[in-house]
Amino acid sequence: MAECLQLAEKGKGKVSPNPLVGAILVKKGKIVARGYHKRFGGPHAEVVCLQSYRGNARSATLYINLEPCAHFGKTPPCTDLLLESGIRKIVIGMKDPNPIVSGRGIQILRSAGVAVTVGVLEEEAQDLNKMFVKHITQGLPYVHLKVAQSLDGKIARAQRTPEWITSKQSRKLVHKWRSEYDAILVGAGTIRADDPMLTVRMLTRRRRHPDVIVLDGNLNLSPEAKVFTELHGRRVFVCVDNDVATEKLKKVQHLMAQGVHVLRYHGQGGMLPLKAVLADLYKRAIGSILVEGGSQTASQFLYEHYADELSVFVAPQVLGPGIPAFQPALELGGTTQSLAIKKLSSTLVGTDVLLQARIG
Repeated sequence: MAECLQLAEKGKGKVSPNPLVGAILVKKGKIVARGYHKRFGGPHAEVVCLQSYRGNARSATLYINLEPCAHFGKTPPCTDLLLESGIRKIVIGMKDPNPIVSGRGIQILRSAGVAVTVGVLEEEAQDLNKMFVKHITQGLPYVHLKVAQSLDGKIARAQRTPEWITSKQSRKLVHKWRSEYDAILVGAGTIRADDPMLTVRMLTRRRRHPDVIVLDGNLNLSPEAKVFTELHGRRVFVCVDNDVATEKLKKVQHLMAQGVHVLRYHGQGGMLPLKAVLADLYKRAIGSILVEGGSQTASQFLYEHYADELSVFVAPQVLGPGIPAFQPALELGGTTQSLAIKKLSSTLVGTDVLLQARIG
């Protein structure tokens, strides 16, 4: 099962909004076939695994980290193939949280006389597919909030002079994360200050660039910003206040002519309703989001309880007067209620300390 999880990880950034799944076929105590879900719309892990095995699978045991599907989607039900193969024993990491599957695949297999074991390395299986579990059960994308700050809690100097706070190793890790998420989200302040491209770089293998979401309630950004002019084959969304979009219709039309998707919401004072934004993005096949800043955006996600995971890179330097990583909650109309932190960990990445936690 541990190897199933490792196999499944190979699909990161390629199968969303589907789950990460690996499968291993064992016969007479030896692994005879492996397979994993490689791309969205492609064959599922158990199909790849069984198709790679030319022998008789009747006395074999299949290990898979997620319950086999029992419905028609992009591909036929995997339960049909498993029953046709004659496999009589299946070991499953976790039940599929998808309401249209949840337990049906297991029930079909057991009703046909297949011995099914469920819950092997279940916690690890759930952690691997945390993004899938969130969006399939709540209809909202999984949100990972990333912050890079100095020892004194600043993300930039007061003058916003362009400079790297964190180490090269930390920046490379963030680019790896980018390749694994459906979209990157930033606030208008980050675009205005840094004019970033928000692409995936620093990796040895070429990766697809995730979609980009920019929160710009007042629509103050220039349509000439790199993120709006260099699309790199990805979707770029700019989220704006509905009334502002009406007032600045020419700018909206300019952005749309460039291929940018303009999404309108009923905001207040430039602040956009995050739940409405996230629900809308989920309908547009975005199941996971890496939030990269800046201060106001990070604070809003944190204080309004829309961040599922928090990663804070702390660099060994003191910036003095500057922009804080998080703004006071009450200034944003947020809550003073404390957040529940789970699975807190710390890791040394280059010269930085990476603090990670699940929130909820």
